[in-house]
Amino acid sequence: MARGDWSFLHEWVIYDYLMNRYDEGTLRIKCRIMDGILLRREKWYKVEELQPITSSDFPDIKLIQLKGINKTMPAEIKFTTSLFGYHKGQHYKDSFDKFIQKKGFILVVNHDYIPKGLENKISVFELDKPDFISFCRENFTRLLNRQIKMHSETKVWIMYQGPNFSEMADNIKSGRESKIWCPTENLTSFDLATGDRILFVKTKGASTQNVQRNYLDGKILSAWRFSEMWIGEITSTINSRREYCQIKKFPYSTQLWKNDPKKNNSWRWNRVFSFKKIKAIKIDLSMNELYKNKQTKDFVEAVVEAFCYNKSREIPLEQYRNVLEYIT
Repeated sequence: MARGDWSFLHEWVIYDYLMNRYDEGTLRIKCRIMDGILLRREKWYKVEELQPITSSDFPDIKLIQLKGINKTMPAEIKFTTSLFGYHKGQHYKDSFDKFIQKKGFILVVNHDYIPKGLENKISVFELDKPDFISFCRENFTRLLNRQIKMHSETKVWIMYQGPNFSEMADNIKSGRESKIWCPTENLTSFDLATGDRILFVKTKGASTQNVQRNYLDGKILSAWRFSEMWIGEITSTINSRREYCQIKKFPYSTQLWKNDPKKNNSWRWNRVFSFKKIKAIKIDLSMNELYKNKQTKDFVEAVVEAFCYNKSREIPLEQYRNVLEYIT
């Protein structure tokens, strides 16, 4: 790859990186140009809020907030600053004017130069380039497969139910009743798409600490039991919570789940997708038994990740079929 040449990648790779680091709480970006003025000294900002991308419409990021800047802004993702062109032509005139009014900025991997006509009008921020390169290297196989296949096949995801899935509060429905959920990490529409299967699993008889400790020692607790697999089908892309509320025409202040903490006017669970019920399988099986079975061992390992580390885990279709065959 030539120095500064990022053309072999799609912009969703940047988005993957942004959401991954944002969910980890480590995302920061560097200001190169502020309101058209080139900064001579590096100035880094931690990203405090980032609204997920739900479409390719300009601007890519509808809302981002940086620590130390007391307002939210939109941002457009480009590999280099010179690729920005939304200030040209009449088609984007209104959206570009709004972008400038809201102090929108260009977010790039590498700043080269501001296109003609944007001088003294816009700010430019750069990613943490060494960290972005490391992310691409660490996830090379996944990124390459996605670029080739672009989610052409149905995927199956495991998520642990948790209290919000089954418990209600006042007039707040549980997840299994409302058919809405929040992904627990950096899942995007490239990962979780309409038509995919989602397995909400439930276990009993053991704490996350005990399961994790024993699993790291190469065994699964005999007291840990598999009690339910609630199977759903994804019926919407992932929306930001604010956009979901706008679509449903109710206030952003609406609480969506029983355990739904709010801090500084921002909800902890800030992304939403919808699903429909396929079937719910009640069961009482030893996880240790499933772990020892060659046909279902990989499934148990996926459940461990979902249960202990609060992660969504993709499993192969064959593994999904194996589990269904074993438990039904």
